[in-house]
Amino acid sequence: MAGLSTRRGGQVRRVLTPRGRTWLGVLSAALFLVILDVFLDGPLVHLDVWVHQFDGEKSFPALVKVAWAYDKVGQRSVTIPILLIVAAVLARRNGTWRPVSLAVFTVLILNVVVGAMKVLIGRSQTETGVPDVLTGGVIFPSGHSSNMVLSGGLILYLLSRYAERPPLRLLIGVVAAATRLTCATSIYIGSHWVSDLIGGALVGGILLQAVIVFDRATIRIRQLTRLLIWRRRRAIAMGSPLLGFRQGDGDRVDAVPVSRRRLGGIVEDMTEMGAAPAAADLRTSHAE
Repeated sequence: MAGLSTRRGGQVRRVLTPRGRTWLGVLSAALFLVILDVFLDGPLVHLDVWVHQFDGEKSFPALVKVAWAYDKVGQRSVTIPILLIVAAVLARRNGTWRPVSLAVFTVLILNVVVGAMKVLIGRSQTETGVPDVLTGGVIFPSGHSSNMVLSGGLILYLLSRYAERPPLRLLIGVVAAATRLTCATSIYIGSHWVSDLIGGALVGGILLQAVIVFDRATIRIRQLTRLLIWRRRRAIAMGSPLLGFRQGDGDRVDAVPVSRRRLGGIVEDMTEMGAAPAAADLRTSHAE
């Protein structure tokens, strides 16, 4: 994943780094090619048919129980609770609901996008032996692989933001190994075509980038809003015409010329304000 850290030198980094844009472009192009291949009966579809001839359960019967048990790891009923628990712990330690909100948003976007693609593409189940599309099936893209990539990637992203010195390299290796094992398990038990798993992983990667972009964009908006509110309150308290408001002007607002520079530059260019004058003594002079 590109650019997990959102801060550098005390300043918020760009919403999507050049490396992030590259990853997003590569993943989107790869997903388009996979979908095109599935519809046009391309090389991936021929690979699907060839791999489907392998009956893992008959070839290695001793692994059947373990494979079916591990197959549940790729389901949202297992990975989503883990994601929510991690988000809740980080939220409590940092005193913010943002990790939980981001996790819930991820669950929603995963279900909506993957579910819609399954219905629209309508690919046949592996039991039919024919990997056709628009047949009413709901198998492409794989929810297992997309869920593993998205949920695991978001856990890494949250840890990089809210935890102190998390072992990211180790965790990235764990997530990558778990995703590959999930795909291998699906092939072993014959629950997905190979292209389903590839497409699902790509969808998960694209959605992960989308979640990161959403998080960074909303952070910047909130920070800018808080800055504007704080500056305005400070200016009003000091009787300054900052931001076009003057003390005592209740019915009209004087416009302030704004150059093409950003608001941050405008705020920084304001002259230093002196202390506000002391309030008048309102106490009565006559004896009570």
